[in-house]
Amino acid sequence: MSRHASDDYPIPVDRKGHTPAGTAFTHLVFEVFRLNGRMIASGDRLGGDLGMTSARWQVLGAVGAEPKTVAAAARAMGLTRQNVQRIADWLVESGFAEYLDNPNHRRAKLVALTPKGAALRLKLHRRQVKWANEVGGDLTVKELEAVVDVLKRLQRRV
Repeated sequence: MSRHASDDYPIPVDRKGHTPAGTAFTHLVFEVFRLNGRMIASGDRLGGDLGMTSARWQVLGAVGAEPKTVAAAARAMGLTRQNVQRIADWLVESGFAEYLDNPNHRRAKLVALTPKGAALRLKLHRRQVKWANEVGGDLTVKELEAVVDVLKRLQRRV
């Protein structure tokens, strides 16, 4: 029995209005949304016992080894500055980060990890490595690299 790919999606795709590429892209959008939800849930599980949500982990990673402004961290991760500011404030309040004076800007402070934050980032990194090796184990490097390439190209177009 043959099925149409759009039969898997709750929102019908108008086969008369979309080109074949438009239909395929719409299916990709649905899958990316579903994957995003699962990725967030996985990140929450991986860091939950450490008090980290996926959002907190994402900002902790965006700050990284080099101090940067909230705006720069937001740009690096494709997030809004306001959300990153809220999480950066939490990281500072929790002792994982600190605000430093920015020699290039009087008002835009730099966010830097404290030793406690760097240790947490390393612990989360180790968990992510194990998880990534398990999840990615059934796919070839070539398949994964092709997906990354397509997603990067779509990001530029969107």
